[in-house]
Amino acid sequence: MTELAVWSGSDFVLLDCEHSIVDEALQLASLQVISNTDAFAVVRVRPGDLTAVGRYLDLGADGILMPNIRTVADVAAFVAAATYGPAGTRSSTGGAVRAGRYGLRTEAVPAPLLLVIIETAAAVANIRAIAQTPGLEGLVIGPYDLAADLNCAQDFTAERYAAAFAAIEGAAKESGLLLGTIAHPGYAIDALIARGHRFLISSLDTLALRDGFQAHLAAARGGRS
Repeated sequence: MTELAVWSGSDFVLLDCEHSIVDEALQLASLQVISNTDAFAVVRVRPGDLTAVGRYLDLGADGILMPNIRTVADVAAFVAAATYGPAGTRSSTGGAVRAGRYGLRTEAVPAPLLLVIIETAAAVANIRAIAQTPGLEGLVIGPYDLAADLNCAQDFTAERYAAAFAAIEGAAKESGLLLGTIAHPGYAIDALIARGHRFLISSLDTLALRDGFQAHLAAARGGRS
């Protein structure tokens, strides 16, 4: 799946360790595939799993996406987990990890891209302070969880959802952060790009397979059920 994603022209691949089956050996294989292409790799860890942050960066992830961020303290702990001491809490082996080619890399490893998912009313209430947290690089809106937490599940036309969405966009723009989300009803890719979104999740592997299977079956059956 990772090979198909990058060969199809993806700018980045997001490895989901929150909702999918997590097998670090397979995640490593995916990171190895991506590192031989022009795409970059972002790993979505489980909410609050700070120990996974440094581990996936050591394995060669270019960025980390932390879900369910609600407060400035949450963001600060996340940034610290991705930062070596004394400024942070990330453990170092002196470069003897895959990201440093086990000590053979001559150039410095680029600083990781640190992104958070904004998906609750609490996060929206704190959004300006969250966006101003040093070390944070971007905000990614989780539309389905956000709408549910705002008590308008999957109703993306609700005024409170639109207001929350715009507040997150405004905070990202004000702080010069990367902004992104996934296309969803009322928020198509072209509209999101026009609104300043650049970290756009265009598809999910399971949904791409589902839609492909359905389209092929429909064509083969000629409209018969």
